[in-house]
Amino acid sequence: MATFSNKTFDSGLYAEFRPIYNKATYDLIYDYHSKKGGQFEVAVDVATGTGQVASNLADKFKEVHGTDLSARMLESAVKKDNLDYQACPAESLPFADASVDVLTTFEAMHYFDTDKFFREVKRVLKPNGTLAVLIYDLPIIKDEPEMNLRFTELVSVALKNSWSPGMDSVRCLYRDIQIPFQDMKRWFSPEEADVQKIGSITPEPILEQKMSLNQFKQYCKTWSSYARYLENHSDDPVDEMINDFAKIAQADDLDSYYITPQWAACMFLGTHKQ
Repeated sequence: MATFSNKTFDSGLYAEFRPIYNKATYDLIYDYHSKKGGQFEVAVDVATGTGQVASNLADKFKEVHGTDLSARMLESAVKKDNLDYQACPAESLPFADASVDVLTTFEAMHYFDTDKFFREVKRVLKPNGTLAVLIYDLPIIKDEPEMNLRFTELVSVALKNSWSPGMDSVRCLYRDIQIPFQDMKRWFSPEEADVQKIGSITPEPILEQKMSLNQFKQYCKTWSSYARYLENHSDDPVDEMINDFAKIAQADDLDSYYITPQWAACMFLGTHKQ
């Protein structure tokens, strides 16, 4: 995760080109929390990055706090009147005991010391407070089999040694992490993501987005693995892949040819009961 704090990391690029969670994803959190008797006073988004999730929570909660280990990421965070940001570790949150109604962390928990993180979550959540954890895998490109093969080369060959140690947890959608909360609800998207048939399927895809080839290129360049690769290599494997995509599509302009990436995802919802 230290890569996100490096001076060479472009937090503005991250803010602009990371995929956007469907509004229905937040509604699933709110519905679960309401049914547990929860309030909508205070929310915390841990590893908020540039504040995408925190800014959405700010439309529902009176007070929202976004935290991130990287102060550099927070420089590009979304601003709202009822939203503030603090740089701190996920395992040491600057909030009082039993003060938070909902705590979220999206696409980040594989970077944490999970035992310490879960203890901290239980400390700050109110009784019947909700923990929402979301993880999504690398995308597939719908209806583009040749591009998917080339994308797999980027992921599994060029960047093979640049992924963080937690990438195995990402690829299995956190099936290797035990989340110690009660009344666990698992939402998967799409249906094929629930390989063990242990959850429910979201009414709409959590992450599916039409993107130009140029936008997809910029998205790939938000990966920490890409930044880590460039620290030790002079070539650009993402540019090379996108050039191959353009040849496959017979596209002269990277901004005019569109693809539809879809990310397999799982959201875990749990209740803190004392």
